[in-house]
Amino acid sequence: MGDKIVMKDNFLFGLFKKFSIYSIRSKMTICFLALGLVPILVFGLISDQMYLQNLHKNVASYSEQVIERVDKNLETYISDIENIMRLRSNYYFQQYSKLNEAGDIEGNRKYTVRIWETFDSLKQMKTDLVDIRYISHSGSAISCYGRYWGDITTEPLYSELVLQKKDVVAIQSPHLNILNKKVFSIGQAVNRTEKGDMGIMAIDIDVNFLNKICSDIKLGETGFVLFEKDGKVVFTPQSSEKHGFSNTITQNPKLTDSKDGNFIESINNTNYIITYKTSEITGWKIIGVTPEAEMTREISTLRGVFFWLITLIIIIILLLTTYLTYVLTNPMRKLRSIMKQASENDLSIYADIRTRDEIGQLASSFNKMMNQIRELMDKVKDDQQKIRVMEMKAMQELIKPHFVYNTLDSIIGLLEQNRNDDAIDIVDSLGKFFRTSLSHGREVVFIREEIDHIRSYLMIQQFRFSYKFDYLFEINDEIYNFKTVKLILQPLVENSIYHGIRNLDKKGLIVINGYLKDEQVIFEISDNGEGIGEEKTQQLNRIMAGEEEVEDQNMYFGIRNVNERIKLNFGSEYGLKYQSKVSVGTKVVVNIPQIGR
Repeated sequence: MGDKIVMKDNFLFGLFKKFSIYSIRSKMTICFLALGLVPILVFGLISDQMYLQNLHKNVASYSEQVIERVDKNLETYISDIENIMRLRSNYYFQQYSKLNEAGDIEGNRKYTVRIWETFDSLKQMKTDLVDIRYISHSGSAISCYGRYWGDITTEPLYSELVLQKKDVVAIQSPHLNILNKKVFSIGQAVNRTEKGDMGIMAIDIDVNFLNKICSDIKLGETGFVLFEKDGKVVFTPQSSEKHGFSNTITQNPKLTDSKDGNFIESINNTNYIITYKTSEITGWKIIGVTPEAEMTREISTLRGVFFWLITLIIIIILLLTTYLTYVLTNPMRKLRSIMKQASENDLSIYADIRTRDEIGQLASSFNKMMNQIRELMDKVKDDQQKIRVMEMKAMQELIKPHFVYNTLDSIIGLLEQNRNDDAIDIVDSLGKFFRTSLSHGREVVFIREEIDHIRSYLMIQQFRFSYKFDYLFEINDEIYNFKTVKLILQPLVENSIYHGIRNLDKKGLIVINGYLKDEQVIFEISDNGEGIGEEKTQQLNRIMAGEEEVEDQNMYFGIRNVNERIKLNFGSEYGLKYQSKVSVGTKVVVNIPQIGR
């Protein structure tokens, strides 16, 4: 079991490592996902909010229409009741009132019967009417149930109508009548006198009438309409009472602040869309209560569809991204592998990537770079081989048989003359000369070794030529610790001796200068010899600069050897340059870089 867990962890770790966020493939995957999902999510959120706002607006508009219809139905019905109230002005009713006031009971009998028949007939026609009654200011009353006497001031509508200066309609909220039946009443003053005495005509209406005008209303599955006045529930269907929050709605301050409008109220963690309107006739507020969840059920369904659509899009994007990133990054992985092989000194590698995009261009540039490296490596090998050959020839030129023979002959002559100290000095100089020439096989030596080498050579030659010339070193101490190609000064000094001074009638002078200039080491070998003509001097400089080829490879071999070895080791901008005047002398300038310090 433990092994399975470890294998699972290793698999997840490997998968996470494979999709490292630092890889281009992972970055491309994230970019594709972002490009694909962000517009969809933004569009979805905006659409959801717009649809939700529009839905709320439509629900509110629908609720307002419903409430308006309830209000119209209620007003129409009350208008019908007002028409019934106009009975108080007809002939029979007026005669009944006069005879009733006169106390003529016998004479009033037929009018009483006619009124009663009229009331009963209206009740039969309008089944919602529970009772129609007239009560005079003296307490004499006639209703659908007969004639009786009572105190008009105990009539609930009296207290409201007596305060009215006009004959307007008063409405009493639902209550229990004398028959213990729940009704709401509408009344109007009759025969109001200047003293304020008045009768009342009242009509009791079955409260189920309110249920009927509300029964056709559809506000969702559980939505309902209720009536409110002065913060109290006038009428509410039974279903709303079960919720137990009618009073919570009617006591909301928003209802008392305006006659109509809508708002969203949260009751028991459920949002309700409350729409209300104040009836002009009754003064009641007609309130529509709609559960928001029922009205937004459609958008919940759309949200579910949108969620699964997003999930499907994510899967499609992941599959496409995996394929596209593989296609796009596979050449890059191949190129990376090839570059890694090249970094391990496999210079024969070649990037076989034939796309025309940036990766193909990069592979082409890589192949060009590898070709240049191979060409450069071949050139380095050729240069190294050429340097070795030229170094060997320089050594051969240096150890000329007649130089060795003449030097040894001079040493023998000194020994025969018992000039042992001079012989020892010559032998010592000859030893230093050959030891520096070999230099343990090194091509590049310190400048102080090159100066010691040329100093030994000049000492030997000065003795061989019987001190026909002097020599002078003017070397700046700063350059001794820099390095140079070995054996570059000896051929130049040798030329000064053999081609400049040997045939002079006067004593010659060879000066070797060494100094730093413009981050270069400069050597100047000057003599006061015969000098060379201007034309030959220019030819020498053209040959040294590579602007002219020599016809015979033995021509100027020594100085060409020095010049070539300097250029091969340090670059074409370095080498020799001649200055000379006939009968004045020759100066050759050598410039090399500052290296090795």
